[in-house]
Amino acid sequence: MTSVRIVLGEVEAIAELDEAAAPKTTAWLQQLLPINNQAIHSMENGREVYTLLDTQGPIPEENQTIYQGVGDLFVYHKPAIFVEPVWPRHVRAFLVIGFIYERDSAIRGMSGPLATNIVGRITQGMDALAHEAPRMRREGFGAISFSAL
Repeated sequence: MTSVRIVLGEVEAIAELDEAAAPKTTAWLQQLLPINNQAIHSMENGREVYTLLDTQGPIPEENQTIYQGVGDLFVYHKPAIFVEPVWPRHVRAFLVIGFIYERDSAIRGMSGPLATNIVGRITQGMDALAHEAPRMRREGFGAISFSAL
């Protein structure tokens, strides 16, 4: 199992990639590492932190669920707000990697729940992320990084 270090602001966590359940997506993600980008806190999904990826994919549909849980590490196409249906997908949706840090959250689109590819699980440092994310939301978000261990 491949471990990934997540650094959000001043804290660090470790996630284990689920290569058995999402082999193509985890292999694709490992090729993108390291990822260093601006952290974003969701305004519509609850307690979700994510960052935009510099690629458009494609990512296969594997290990998908609409029932994300605390500590799940996932990738999905996040719909843009205020778009025209005729715009190309890369303008209508952004490929992101993120996680949920509290139970009362759900990844949603304009017309309901969105399926995400669960690529791993945060196994260490979840409490630290859950304290850092709200602080950063109040004070201004900084960087987030994902790197192989």
